[in-house]
Amino acid sequence: MSEKKHRKNKEHILWRYFLITLAVTIVSAVAVYRLAQTTIFKADQWNEKAMESFGDVVPSIPERGKILADDGSILAANVVFYDAKIDWKSEAIKRDTFYKYLPALCDSLATFFPGRMTAKQWQRELKSKYEAINNPKARGLRNYSLASNLSQSRRDRLRSFPFFNKGRAASGLVFTEQLRRCKPYGSIASRSIGSVHADKLALGNNRHDEQVVMHGVSGLEMSLDSLLYGHDGEMQSIQSTVRTLRWEHVPAVNGYDIMTSINIGIQDIVEQELYDMCLEAEPMWCSAVVMDVETGEIKAVSNFERRDTFDVSKGYVEVTNHAFLRYETGSVMKVISMLVALEDGIVDNVNERITTGRSWAYSGGRPITDAHANTDMSITDVIAQSSNIGIAKIITSKYGANPIAFKNRLKEIGFFEPLNTGIAGAHTPAVWFDGHANSDRITLSRMAYGYAMSTPPIYTLAIYNAIAGGGKFVRPRLVKQLMHDGVPDSVISVSYVRERICSEENARKLREMMHAVVHDPHGTGKSLRNSVIDFGGKTGTAYVTINGRYTGMKRYSFCGFFPYDKPKYSCIVVFERGKYGAARSSGRVFRGIAMKMHARGMLDNSKEYTAEVDSLGGKHGMIYATSTAGRHTARSFVDGEAAATLGQLRRPGKMAADEVPDVIGLGIRDAIDALERAGLIVKFSGTGYVYRQSLLPGSKLIKGAEIQLVLRN
Repeated sequence: MSEKKHRKNKEHILWRYFLITLAVTIVSAVAVYRLAQTTIFKADQWNEKAMESFGDVVPSIPERGKILADDGSILAANVVFYDAKIDWKSEAIKRDTFYKYLPALCDSLATFFPGRMTAKQWQRELKSKYEAINNPKARGLRNYSLASNLSQSRRDRLRSFPFFNKGRAASGLVFTEQLRRCKPYGSIASRSIGSVHADKLALGNNRHDEQVVMHGVSGLEMSLDSLLYGHDGEMQSIQSTVRTLRWEHVPAVNGYDIMTSINIGIQDIVEQELYDMCLEAEPMWCSAVVMDVETGEIKAVSNFERRDTFDVSKGYVEVTNHAFLRYETGSVMKVISMLVALEDGIVDNVNERITTGRSWAYSGGRPITDAHANTDMSITDVIAQSSNIGIAKIITSKYGANPIAFKNRLKEIGFFEPLNTGIAGAHTPAVWFDGHANSDRITLSRMAYGYAMSTPPIYTLAIYNAIAGGGKFVRPRLVKQLMHDGVPDSVISVSYVRERICSEENARKLREMMHAVVHDPHGTGKSLRNSVIDFGGKTGTAYVTINGRYTGMKRYSFCGFFPYDKPKYSCIVVFERGKYGAARSSGRVFRGIAMKMHARGMLDNSKEYTAEVDSLGGKHGMIYATSTAGRHTARSFVDGEAAATLGQLRRPGKMAADEVPDVIGLGIRDAIDALERAGLIVKFSGTGYVYRQSLLPGSKLIKGAEIQLVLRN
């Protein structure tokens, strides 16, 4: 190479070196300038901005309290579920390790998810997903959804499978938490328990860093929301070496656990009786409440509403808590009117007779009529035979000149006071007086037998409960106790709306009148008489209004107490627009509830049979199979120790020719065979083994009778 060319190349190199050095110098100068600005000249400004980022204070959400039954069983609680996915892009997943454990992993998945895929299908599935995501020319999803809604025990079991037990980094197995409000008993008392609305609260500016906030929107969840929710705490962001941490400098206070008065056993009976009659009577909706006479505790409350207004086949669901909304009640109001009449001395001798007839016009209004007219009847017959004319004549004889005084009299006994049961949105009774003397007199005559006023069923029940309890108006209640972190905090004691609304003697007279409703040969509830349990009550029928006009459709009620000689529970049942009358629908549900509670020994009596039958070894809720192969298959559905408790269904045994067979604990085929051989007509609902039978085992057999079976798994 010539000297000249060499010199020229050297000049080019030096020139390039100069340009590179200049560029580096400029970039370095800018960096130093920016650094000086940040750390020296504008340090305060940047420190303030950093504190905004890493010193932000966000709320710490407390754990929502549980709602419990009267025995401590959980009715509603927060439960964490887990969604599982595989992150195929995890750099720690080794190809050789994945393929080594793939067969064993797929065997475990096939057992864990029975019926979803076979082990070979799992191998093809996971292999194809793994190859797709790791092939540069293919487009595969980074995350593979493996399962959702896993409980903690199932999550832990999944994490123990071959390959997955290598840990999150090595296997790519990732779990995300989902917090939900769950009701372990399903629909039991669902509307009274209520529901919640869950919102996700972002912490700071990071939308991926969230907490779930739940607030009640109905039932006890709403009315007691402030107690269940607790109090927010405060968390502050702290910047560590590698990430932002949150420090709870003001701890959150968890919500109270609330023990209700709901009894799971009674609730189960009420729901089953009410639902069965729904399918038979086909109402628009129905409602039932059972209350403890002495304490006012609401032991059960159930509501069903037709899923589709025009299609009965769509079935019934719990939608609205009708027991706490007001409606015209019809003739169940007559007992309350008679209470006022007895207390005010309008009537005294219950055998005294009054003129009734077929029709009675009062104050120029539309004539009042009786469905079963008599020339005259006794005071007791007015209730037993449900005479509109009789009760209207009794009440107007004193209050006709001053109708408002009757409303005030009801007010004196606490009829219009808020009951504060704990149910959000509960109504109070309302009367339709308009201030005009003559129209108010007409309104009064209708009020006497349950029209021209609207009353929530719970208010009617509360007055009947007072009568059953000798006149003490105990306040209905759903909440018994508040607990914090498992320790009792507050006990809600028995309280009274009024210490007494009538004398014990008048309460006794009213109970006798209600007893005559069922036991008098002409009583409106005579079809409800039975040889198992004695009770008293009152039927009620009211025409339904739509847009302010009465229609031909009716609302049916039955309200009463049981047992008759020593009242322990009161109950009201209401059916809207059903196919049957008050006694045939509401009354039969009432009777069914009373009879089943008697049979289960819930009325301070000895049990006639037990629904939770010992023939199953007390292992209720487990999976039962009829064969060794079936038991082996069943084990794949059960986690942990429960698998060791799997039993076999009972086999049919010998039975007496004149007794109802005991089929509780049998499979449905064996049960039907045994019952049909005995000459019974079998109907059943549910799946699994026989959990309950309507005819008592060992009772007298009547061939051709119908027996209802309830199955459960």
